[in-house]
Amino acid sequence: MIALAPSPEPPVTPGCWLQSKPRRFNDRAAWSDAISQHFVPLEVETPDAGPFYNLAANETLGCLQVSELITSAQRVRRTRVLANRSDSAQYKFSIQLSGRSQIVQDGRTAILLPGDWGFYDTSRPYEVCVDSNAHFLVLRIPSAILAVWESTLQTQLATCFGSGDGSARIAVDALRSLVGQGQALTSEHADRISATVMQLFALSLVGPSDTVAEAKLDDVRQGQLRVIMRHIHQNLHDADMTATTLALRFRMSRRYLYKLFAMQDLKPADYILGVRLERCRDLLGDDGCARSMTEIAHAHGFLDSSAFSHAFRRRFGMSPTEWRSESLQKPVS
Repeated sequence: MIALAPSPEPPVTPGCWLQSKPRRFNDRAAWSDAISQHFVPLEVETPDAGPFYNLAANETLGCLQVSELITSAQRVRRTRVLANRSDSAQYKFSIQLSGRSQIVQDGRTAILLPGDWGFYDTSRPYEVCVDSNAHFLVLRIPSAILAVWESTLQTQLATCFGSGDGSARIAVDALRSLVGQGQALTSEHADRISATVMQLFALSLVGPSDTVAEAKLDDVRQGQLRVIMRHIHQNLHDADMTATTLALRFRMSRRYLYKLFAMQDLKPADYILGVRLERCRDLLGDDGCARSMTEIAHAHGFLDSSAFSHAFRRRFGMSPTEWRSESLQKPVS
């Protein structure tokens, strides 16, 4: 564990990364209130003697909330009671710029030195301990943004990663560029670039390109595809759902979306149409469903009844009316 020793005055102030003006907190109660409001509710433990200071600058860049911090020695704890009170889950990525930090979660411990990064899940208990003059960035990302990476993320909590090379190096460089150009970007561009930054960090979790890493990456892609397919099943009513809107919704390129579906020899549009038609077929064959063919079609994204009938016939070899009539005439076994 990092010892909590009295801290000297900070040698630098935030501004190396973020352009917003930092706030200074010299009062323990005020600092505790500030981090609980800006991050998540936390318990703060500090040394009994010596100067106490905290400098914080905050900006929102697309899907990322970024904080640049320089702090005196302290330990913050997310207890189980506090975690259970949270309404929304998020991940926090910590990038060490100077000094040292320690992340503890799920029985794992990560010591971060300059250039290292790690992350933790705020929906569960964790502890972060920093030494004096620790200078670091914290990226806060709603869990929903990283849903497609969920299975991999949960196995890598409180793990130390380097950013000297590979996708992590590119991610850090891209993050610095995003920070530097953030004020000049449109909200749409900031959303897309910030999502790309997080994809790069997530790709770092699979490690170097070897057989094991490739297997992990394939697991990640399969997880991404499952999330997208679940979204399709839950939103069949959305007539505007297409490969383009899905790519935007999940912050990826159309090319990558097609690559995910190709793992199962599918195309996004064919899958959407197939699921819609199968759901309509099931309802048309249900004697407990009193809705008309047109109502069922409209409720599942078909705005043109004629187009629905043609698509249904191509898929199942008979019209919706013929299917309903035949299904309802079959004796119940």
